[in-house]
Amino acid sequence: MTRAREGNEHWTKMIRQHMECPAWRALSLPAQAIYPWLKLEWKGPLANNNGKIELSLRQIAEKAGCNVKTAMRAVHDLQRKGWIVVKRPAHLGLAGHARSHQVELTEIACPPSDVPSNLYRQWRPGADFPIAEVRTNNPEGRNGIQKPVPSKGMKRSLKGHEQKKHVPSNGTGRSPKGHEQPLIDRSDVPSKGTSLTTRGSGGSINLSTAKEVGQ
Repeated sequence: MTRAREGNEHWTKMIRQHMECPAWRALSLPAQAIYPWLKLEWKGPLANNNGKIELSLRQIAEKAGCNVKTAMRAVHDLQRKGWIVVKRPAHLGLAGHARSHQVELTEIACPPSDVPSNLYRQWRPGADFPIAEVRTNNPEGRNGIQKPVPSKGMKRSLKGHEQKKHVPSNGTGRSPKGHEQPLIDRSDVPSKGTSLTTRGSGGSINLSTAKEVGQ
């Protein structure tokens, strides 16, 4: 990248020999379209920021005129063919703010080295280079920045706090105020073989057995 003295034009150069090598021809069209935008983020040999070049997938998608998924596949393709190497994977950051990949363009020297790695020259069909996966920072909120994740089987309340509701024991019910009380008063149940009283009166009803009725 350089800036012309007249017109302050921002431009980068694409070397024809690079674009005719197998690693370039094997790239998808979105990957070929996205690579110059990454190269435009290079600040030149004097302020060499190679290895710290950073563009989010959303920014790449807007510049290249594609959707985010296409941009992601293109970035993966550039990694597989050896054109870029992720020096710092994307992550959420300590304050919960997302940070995108910081990448190295392998055709340009990356400090502290003054010689480019030219990794794309080592690519062969069927021998892709690995890609960097996006890692999740602090998934359990151990440093107190993120909300704690409830353990398996527990529910989170509306305010995000975990709570355990009092579950009544087997056979008991819950009153409107939340206090447990027996559903049936066992003292009111007559024992086996006793007679039942009539409703509202103190008299008893004698239940005859089938043997007595037959007599």
